[in-house]
Amino acid sequence: MTISASTALYGIFGNPVGHSLSPAMHNAAFLARGVDAVYLAFQPQDAAAAVAAMRAIGMRGASVTIPFKTDMLRLVDSVDPLARDIGSVNTLANHGGVITGYNTDGGGALRALRAAGITVAGSLALVLGNGGSARAIAHALLAEKALVTIAGRSLERVRPLADDLRATHGGVSTALIGDITPEAAARYAIIINTTPVGMTPDTERIPIDAELIRSHHTVFDIVYSPHETRLLRAARDRNARTVHGIEMLLHQGALQFELWTRTPAPLDVMRDALMGALESRASAPR
Repeated sequence: MTISASTALYGIFGNPVGHSLSPAMHNAAFLARGVDAVYLAFQPQDAAAAVAAMRAIGMRGASVTIPFKTDMLRLVDSVDPLARDIGSVNTLANHGGVITGYNTDGGGALRALRAAGITVAGSLALVLGNGGSARAIAHALLAEKALVTIAGRSLERVRPLADDLRATHGGVSTALIGDITPEAAARYAIIINTTPVGMTPDTERIPIDAELIRSHHTVFDIVYSPHETRLLRAARDRNARTVHGIEMLLHQGALQFELWTRTPAPLDVMRDALMGALESRASAPR
């Protein structure tokens, strides 16, 4: 990679952000497509400071992660309708000084499912969790005519999300994770974990009872570190189809790349970069 005065700057805004794999993914994509750009990680004090910096130095685009996703809605010049409906922004694009906010999380999840050969339309999906990722993914599933159950440990936390989704979509129900019976679980085609349960360093935790998983299920865990979570191991042991979290990271990043450059993303290159970064992290001394 050659850096010059004409090299475009992209980055990720988050706090903390040192763990991000996005620089490896996007820099590999820029190099593969011959785009004169570099992607760096930034840890600003707040979302307003990040947007001000983007304007001041002419950054072309940025990924946005915790804790700035909702703050961006009021700080950018324009918000894509999908991001407005979801209620958070994970992508900024600066075209001619106009900063627009997008959300590629739900679209990334859909692309990951489709790439695995999963039919979403008409499927019954169980979404574990009630945070921003659950909101984006559930919204995307519902837009594709899936039926969605939002499940969590507390109905007081799950119900507001379900109510918000019902404002624009039908086919939304709620459940307590602990109350899901084998008979109820068997009705689902897709199970998606959007919680951090099972993430490094607590890799032996699992968000649902493994005995609920059946061979007809597709189990998708958006946790990507470790690459194979305990939930995915349990699904594999039961001959269920699995979708790894790295695939959502890849496909939402591909959508970002396409928004920024208006060229197709080099998926294989980006996946190799992500897997290489994950393997390096796993082998690093602790």
